[in-house]
Amino acid sequence: MAGSLAVALVLGLAGLSFTMRAIGPFAPNLPAAITERTSGLAPALLAALVGIQLTGTTGFLHLAVKVAAVILAAVLSALRLPLTVCVIAGALVAALLRAVFQL
Repeated sequence: MAGSLAVALVLGLAGLSFTMRAIGPFAPNLPAAITERTSGLAPALLAALVGIQLTGTTGFLHLAVKVAAVILAAVLSALRLPLTVCVIAGALVAALLRAVFQL
C-alpha cells in the first residue's frame, strides 16, 4: 500500500510540475498566489524520488552508499550551494565509496 501511494504521489507531483512548466510560456503573468504555492514542486519531487530510492519496500532505510551521498548533498544544500553542485558532489561521493569499498 505504501509503495503504491508513494508512486502515485511522485507521478502526481511530476505531472503537476510538467503542466506548470508547459503553461509557463503561454501565461507569463500568473497570479502571485499560484506561483507561491507551486514554487516548491521541483524540490518536493526531488525529495520524493530520493526518499523512494533510500527506502525499500518495507519503508525502512537501507544503509548503503546512497545514504552518505544524500547526507553530503543535504549538508551542501543547507550551506545554500546550488542544486547542481549538491547533486554532483553527492554522485562523486557515491562513486568514490563504491570504488574504494567495491560495493
